[in-house]
Amino acid sequence: MSVRSHPKFKRKKVIVFAFEGKNNKTEKMYFSHFKPSDDDYILKTFSSGVTDIKNMIDSTKAKRKEYDYHANEDITYIFVDADADNNKLKQIRDYKSKQPNDIHIIISNPTFEIWFLNHFIRTNKEMTNSQLLVEISKHLIDYSKNVDYFEILEGKIEKAISNSKFQMGQGNDNPISEVVSLFEDNIIVKK
Repeated sequence: MSVRSHPKFKRKKVIVFAFEGKNNKTEKMYFSHFKPSDDDYILKTFSSGVTDIKNMIDSTKAKRKEYDYHANEDITYIFVDADADNNKLKQIRDYKSKQPNDIHIIISNPTFEIWFLNHFIRTNKEMTNSQLLVEISKHLIDYSKNVDYFEILEGKIEKAISNSKFQMGQGNDNPISEVVSLFEDNIIVKK
């Protein structure tokens, strides 16, 4: 009787994207058009259900267990909005500086929509959440948080990268979009 060998399956490494709050269809729809740049990884996304950074980190760590997460080879990105609130931004940065190497906090200030706006214009004008929505509505007419705008944005990603790098280089806290780091570090690519 011969013994059949069973091929060993190599475990795919995990990239986790954790989004702030419960209603984050904007981020989920946008990132559904991307995949990890390295085929050894799979992308898992989820809503944290909370908006404060401490609870986001805690809920993300709990959720990762469902993905057979290995901190020594997997990566987590937590997307958080500073909401043009300097106290919230300071708290986020404090937590960000204390995270292990596998957890990366991606800050948008005021909100994730600054990444969308950067697809159209270069600005370092400080904005509130509502001012940002007015600005983005000039380029995405009748902007709504629950619509997939990827087809409009996809040809402008290089512009968004350039404009985000410009903002980060200005030394200001508002506006900023650290989403650019996913592209600069070649974490994700378009499907």
